[in-house]
Amino acid sequence: MGRLVIQPALYAGEVPPGKSVLQVLLELRAPMHYSCRRGLCGQDLIRVLAGGEHLNPVGDLEDGTLELLQVKGQPYRMACCARVVGDGEVVVEVV
Repeated sequence: MGRLVIQPALYAGEVPPGKSVLQVLLELRAPMHYSCRRGLCGQDLIRVLAGGEHLNPVGDLEDGTLELLQVKGQPYRMACCARVVGDGEVVVEVV
């Protein structure tokens, strides 16, 4: 099981496979704007501070949204699409 840290000081702990960063934030009742949960709306942008190699690959819908937001190729993901894979640690920041 992977480990997820959400800054600023929102969460630090293990995350079951398949659970998105957005799902963790919603369970914490953390303030996060979201709408579609498919990577299209662009509302749930997060910055990957460390461990990006331990996240699932960016899909086509999310890739297009990151391009529209002008952050493609930078350490950003949509929280609804980003999932920790494997046993590594990922540190993200709510934007």
